Amino acid sequence: MSNQTNAQQPVPERQVGTTEQLSAHFGGPALLLGAYLFFYSWLLLFYYFRTFGISLVSLDIPVYFYLTFAWTAVEYFGVGVLLALTLGAICYVWLNGAWAMDRKPWVHFLHRSAFAVFLMVGLWSTSFLAQQQGELQAQQVRDGGVLAPIRLVFGKDQAGMFPEVLTTAKVTPDQGVKEAVLLVETTAAYYVLVQKVLRDQQTSVTQYDAMGVVYRVPKKYVTYAQMDVINTQRVERLFPKLPSWKTLFN
Repeated sequence: MSNQTNAQQPVPERQVGTTEQLSAHFGGPALLLGAYLFFYSWLLLFYYFRTFGISLVSLDIPVYFYLTFAWTAVEYFGVGVLLALTLGAICYVWLNGAWAMDRKPWVHFLHRSAFAVFLMVGLWSTSFLAQQQGELQAQQVRDGGVLAPIRLVFGKDQAGMFPEVLTTAKVTPDQGVKEAVLLVETTAAYYVLVQKVLRDQQTSVTQYDAMGVVYRVPKKYVTYAQMDVINTQRVERLFPKLPSWKTLFN
């Protein structure tokens, strides 16, 4: 008799824990954000190096670098990107969670259509920002003052294989200066940009030539490389010192 009573009792449903609820609601946005960041970083570097005639495939950039490098967009664009990412994540959670409340077929269709539009708008915005930032950063490099100069020293047998401007700065007949700057370094080669710089001694105005040359120098031919260390503002403490109360109210 007791066995029949136990058999007729309903089996209690398994309650979903807090961890699984968080994973269900925020796992999707985290995965989508990571995919967008990877896509953004890849396109940014693609347009950046394409400006200098360098194929992104030839650089052999590791996959994890794209995700870490993508966060430079937050620093470049400022608070606006953080706000856009937050609103996008909230919109994703709402669209994804509201599917369970769809009762009518046409509502379900509109919901899925809105979700598809959301993904496509995010994809287009990501590609547009990546292209703009990649080309803008490349233009800032062409305008000078961004990358550090580099001087490559070759062995006796390899010195004649490369132009002298890679070893030392060269003055042109129009009082311009040709100097090599390091674009990117891989495990096998240096990619060096050389372009002419015109400096007006009276007005202290610096003009950079529109034309430039990129050299791919294999490391096996380089004895050592010398780069200038640019002095930056000295950091005295980890957190800035807050002003005193007397300074605030004076």
